[in-house]
Amino acid sequence: MRKTVGQIVKDIRTELNLTQKQFADKLGFSYKTVSSWEKGRSNPDIFIVQMMHLVFGIDYNEFFDFYNPKLGK
Repeated sequence: MRKTVGQIVKDIRTELNLTQKQFADKLGFSYKTVSSWEKGRSNPDIFIVQMMHLVFGIDYNEFFDFYNPKLGK
C-alpha cells in the first residue's frame, strides 16, 4: 500500500530525530503546517519538497509515488 505524503514527511522527520517544530523551523514554516501535512489536512507543494531536498538532503524519489500516481504500487 502506498504511503501518504503525510506519512512520508513524518517518516523523514522522525529519521532525522526532529520535532515538528524543529523540522518546521529549518524550512521556515510553523509547526502547525508540518502537523497539517502529517495529518493529511494539506500537502506540501513541489517547491516545498525541493526545499526539503536542499535543507535535509531528502531524495525526490521519496515523494514521486505521491505526486505521480502512475508510479505508485
